[in-house]
Amino acid sequence: MKKGQIFEGVIEKIEFPNKGKVYIPEEDRYVIVKNGIPGQKVRFMVNKFKSGQAEGRLLEAIEKSPLETREPVCS
Repeated sequence: MKKGQIFEGVIEKIEFPNKGKVYIPEEDRYVIVKNGIPGQKVRFMVNKFKSGQAEGRLLEAIEKSPLETREPVCS
């Protein structure tokens, strides 16, 4: 895994305050991606890789999370 590489994955869980964990099976590691919702399939770029920890920058949300779909309250 190198800085600048682009990956896709599903945000598995969120840690405080807005850092999502995405598992990358090719690299067998987790990457922290900010500003995502659990269940979203996202494309991100690795922007920081230090001492075994990787951080990525969200490029786009490919698929919506089940948490994002909601029926309108009013008719």
